[in-house]
Amino acid sequence: MAARLGRCQTPRTCWTSDPRMTQLIDVGCGAGRMTSYLSHAGLNVSGVDLSPEMVRVGQQLHPELSFEVGELTDLPAADAAADGILAWYSIIHSPPTALPAIAREFWRTLRPGGSALIGFHAGSGHRTIDRAYGHDVQLRAERHAPDDVALRFTEQGFVMRAQLVRSPRAMEKDPQAAILVDKPSVPS
Repeated sequence: MAARLGRCQTPRTCWTSDPRMTQLIDVGCGAGRMTSYLSHAGLNVSGVDLSPEMVRVGQQLHPELSFEVGELTDLPAADAAADGILAWYSIIHSPPTALPAIAREFWRTLRPGGSALIGFHAGSGHRTIDRAYGHDVQLRAERHAPDDVALRFTEQGFVMRAQLVRSPRAMEKDPQAAILVDKPSVPS
């Protein structure tokens, strides 16, 4: 099932038009590229990454922003602390079996009425990345079936607002996908 994302064509436009979005968390933020992007769009956003080194770099590059070390399944945030969660290509570092725990943690962290935008490589299996951003690296990038990601989040209680899958562009090796889910204001 694919749907247009409406006004949500980029992570910024998902939230800048919604006055309820006052506290966002960029999970798996790396060095804070998207965290900074959202902040410059006028949103109150903080970053969380598993890597202490990425958090350090994020703090150096964006000293005006807050960054913390944390995992997708154990975010350093209180219950219902966030209006929105951005997981922009963050789940590619987690196997499909981790998706239920990630969905539970996003549910815990989001306030009722909050939303999560999750971007990822679409497909199945994984690939190894040995060069990224001009550096030699050793990363395992998981591909996720969009319907499986959607299922894991809706099983947790989220409501699917939109799902987008597109063909690879330019240097991309895999189809790309994003889902936008909402935590209902009133429990179902």
